[in-house]
Amino acid sequence: MSGLWRIGPAEGAEFPYKPAATDTFHVIEGEAELETPDGEKIELAAGGIYSFPAGFTGTWRTRSPFMKFFVVG
Repeated sequence: MSGLWRIGPAEGAEFPYKPAATDTFHVIEGEAELETPDGEKIELAAGGIYSFPAGFTGTWRTRSPFMKFFVVG
């Protein structure tokens, strides 16, 4: 599966992130962070390409309107 995902101007939106399959994405717009259960913070920024395996867990926090192109599988 692939597509665009975006979250609007709700800066500071926070939600759990646990992909069911490998989630690879290119950030098109915005900034966010993923915080792992052990406190590691992964910065996500426009232009970056990221990949997280099935079973990864973290807390997603947006800092600005955010858009990514994702491929899950």
